[in-house]
Amino acid sequence: MEPDIFELSRVTLKHKEESFTCMNDDSLLAFPMHGQLKLLSEGYRTRDGHLIEWFARLNGDSGPVAVLSRPEPLMLRPLTTKIRRKSPAPNTRAVDSYSWHVPNIRDRRSWWVQSRNSYVLPPSSQGVPGVIWNPLVGISNIWEELRDNRRKIAVDLLDDWTVHYAFQSIRAHVEQGYRNIFDRAELVTANAEGTLELAHRFGRSDAVLLTNGVDPDRFEQSPTASGRITVGYVGKIGKRVNLKLVEECARSLPSIDFVFAGPILDKDYRPALEALENVVLLGDVHYEDVPQLLKTFDIGWVPHNVGEFEVGGDVIKTYEYRAAHLPVLSTPVAGAGQRDLESVYVVPAEGHASWLKAKTDGKSRIDREPGEIPVQHTWKDKAQHILSELY
Repeated sequence: MEPDIFELSRVTLKHKEESFTCMNDDSLLAFPMHGQLKLLSEGYRTRDGHLIEWFARLNGDSGPVAVLSRPEPLMLRPLTTKIRRKSPAPNTRAVDSYSWHVPNIRDRRSWWVQSRNSYVLPPSSQGVPGVIWNPLVGISNIWEELRDNRRKIAVDLLDDWTVHYAFQSIRAHVEQGYRNIFDRAELVTANAEGTLELAHRFGRSDAVLLTNGVDPDRFEQSPTASGRITVGYVGKIGKRVNLKLVEECARSLPSIDFVFAGPILDKDYRPALEALENVVLLGDVHYEDVPQLLKTFDIGWVPHNVGEFEVGGDVIKTYEYRAAHLPVLSTPVAGAGQRDLESVYVVPAEGHASWLKAKTDGKSRIDREPGEIPVQHTWKDKAQHILSELY
């Protein structure tokens, strides 16, 4: 007989009693897309991670931010010990939960549904406001308690999961989750025009466009680039990346190095990229190391597909490239060139090779292009906006 999941949750909670003794002091409940393991292993590089960092800083005198991770398979817990030893963001506290279910390796996204009833909601959390990034919280075992009228809830949209290619197999569950949290939330914020439209489809005409941003102070503008001119990309390497465009540019511009830093999500991409002599694959790079990496680039690149495989979100890397004063070449994805950022050159895919040739022809290095990051594009400003609506 399968062990009772809720009993497991109570046992897990009992072993955490010491960390829960100050639960009444928690200032905020945060439900990131993934959870603490992802935040620690990657370095808070995603929108939810950046905002959690700033919520914790801004709430320093009010109590810690409790980070309620998406439930994980209990069978994999021993493999995550090393990651858990990494230092979390100051003034945050992890609230982990586990499921006895075994993940379906043929459909990895099904885990989002399998595990949804294994959340642990800390005791004495009544009335503590929450920020939700994972829509499946809306169909979880803790939803009825979360939606209690004594607390305020904000929903912050990362991508439109109803059109995201990775979540097609669980789309019905995703839509029900969105429906529930949109019906309850006091505040809905969207990171781009596509996610704003998502909120509108579910009747939230009051949703606020709160685009992505950057912490400008993290980045330096003095270059350390050497050797051949380098066009760089930082981010996940999968269907969003226009592989045909990358191949065309690399082959037509053999004197330029194209550096990709990030995990490869789709198996077809690795052999295709490795076959290009002037493409360098660095693998995943921890966010702490990204500022130094950008110093070695000459141009920041966003070679994304337009239309197909767009998922409604905003491109964080564009803000980070500009914080490092890199000129940015982007395909015309949604929002590109519309964020009051200087030196962002939006060019259709078929024009990238010629743009790069004209930009680099006869030069050994590409000059940095200065430009201030507007205050409204800082993570601090965005976190302040959300908190001001919750308290």
